[in-house]
Amino acid sequence: MRDTNRFLTQAPRCEPPIAGRTESRAAAHRAPTRSPHSGRSPVSGRGHGRPPAEAVAVDPEAQRLAEHALRLTLEVLDRRRPPAQLRPLLAPALVGLVGTLAQRPLPARGLGVACLGRVHLRPSGADSVEVFGSYSRGPRMFAVAARLERTPAALGWGGWRVTSFQVG
Repeated sequence: MRDTNRFLTQAPRCEPPIAGRTESRAAAHRAPTRSPHSGRSPVSGRGHGRPPAEAVAVDPEAQRLAEHALRLTLEVLDRRRPPAQLRPLLAPALVGLVGTLAQRPLPARGLGVACLGRVHLRPSGADSVEVFGSYSRGPRMFAVAARLERTPAALGWGGWRVTSFQVG
């Protein structure tokens, strides 16, 4: 067995020592002391204004609409479904926008079919919900976000409709 210590030497000092420095080399490399703001996440539910995710109640119809609308929108973007099928779920301006995006050549489309992953909802008002989640194309993960609003014009789905959509 070879002695590996004889092959290792201390790196040469490249800079002159600082004048008037009194602390030792070991003290200079000591780990900093922890402060109350050490970058750690707060203990669940304490330290921030939002309640923990488990305590937030979301309308089950909004959850179903969010998952269904995001899945169908990704299928339209993949050109596996016509944009007209989004009319009952999305605001009219979004249907046209998604239809236009589906006609364009998207570089990510070459990675494979879009598969919706997890979808999370967070209430943002009395009649609105923020939606965020992920989807995958081949080996890569992407983000997707939307906003649902309860509107009287929305049929079915408990009156919910997608009013904003962002795909990344």
